[in-house]
Amino acid sequence: MRDIGTARLEDRDILYSLALIQGVGRKTLYQLYQRFGSYFFLFESSAGERLSSMRLSNAVQKAIVQTINRQRVLADKQQRAGSDFSFVCFLDEQFPPLLKEIPDPPAVLFYRGNFDLLSRPMIGVVGTRRPTPYGRAACRYLTTDLVQAGFVIVSGLAQGIDTEAHRAALESNGGTVAVLGCGIEQVYPRQNRSLYRNIAQSGLLVSEYAPMELPKPGLFPERNRLISAFSMGVLIVEAAERSGSLITADCALEQGKEVFAVPGPIFSSVSTGPHNLIKQGAKLITNLDDIIEELSPYVSTEPVLPSSTPALDAGERQLLSLVGYDPIHWEELFEQLDHTARSTLDCTLLHLESKGIIAALPGGYYVKQKEA
Repeated sequence: MRDIGTARLEDRDILYSLALIQGVGRKTLYQLYQRFGSYFFLFESSAGERLSSMRLSNAVQKAIVQTINRQRVLADKQQRAGSDFSFVCFLDEQFPPLLKEIPDPPAVLFYRGNFDLLSRPMIGVVGTRRPTPYGRAACRYLTTDLVQAGFVIVSGLAQGIDTEAHRAALESNGGTVAVLGCGIEQVYPRQNRSLYRNIAQSGLLVSEYAPMELPKPGLFPERNRLISAFSMGVLIVEAAERSGSLITADCALEQGKEVFAVPGPIFSSVSTGPHNLIKQGAKLITNLDDIIEELSPYVSTEPVLPSSTPALDAGERQLLSLVGYDPIHWEELFEQLDHTARSTLDCTLLHLESKGIIAALPGGYYVKQKEA
């Protein structure tokens, strides 16, 4: 059996163990390395005295001294080798260079999936957790075209616009990166468990927090700076006046990134955020070309191909002409159809739903999902 005391360890291994300690955040990890040039001093008997010269709380100092030793670090390394997630830190060559350029960079990243996606051009797509049918449709429309233009879609795995963006990217056979506001071993929200698995298989999940870190309100604004850091620009699709999505836009501006905003109905509360951004200088976006104008050096030279849509018969086309991105009730549709079309209304609605062109809403309402 291998001698635990003579096994080879590196600074990154000690850093990993430090990152697992509650209360040891990215700033402490950087400060320790910058102050002492290595984490190996923590194996020495004088570690406690040297830590006391730093502005760390007594609880954090005690936790580090009691936790960090050669045996514990080696055990963490062996356990990490058997896990199904991976780890990269600022000491590694493969640490994303874009993250080193932001004011408050993470010290570590835990991830599952295709890490190579981070080397491709990326666009952040974020918005409200309670989107309107118009917002969902706009998100899917723009996300699909962005994927076809060669962009990887970055978002936060939250409900609403984030979910729509991730799903549209996967359904378009494109890449998508989910930046988590919790540990890589946590799934939040629970409703996105299947989406989490799909992204792990076909995209990339990343987190700067310890693997078992539970989701907390303060972590989500922090992770937003990483969404913008990875991205060439950030697209806001519906956001209330005090939406967390606007924090992502602020982060993008601080990092010198482009901010794009989708306009919406003036009577909708979730149009307030994008409209205010546009007033402040964000680029108004209605189609892919509006984004390409700003980011042309980073996109594919291949033309964007239209999404394939199932063929529609005459009855389906007639009914679809009455359904828009604003909800319409079954009775209103019924009143606008002739006798023959009325007799097949429910069947036609079902066919259009199955093709993903319209969606049924509670209360007997229907709304268009995409162009046909």
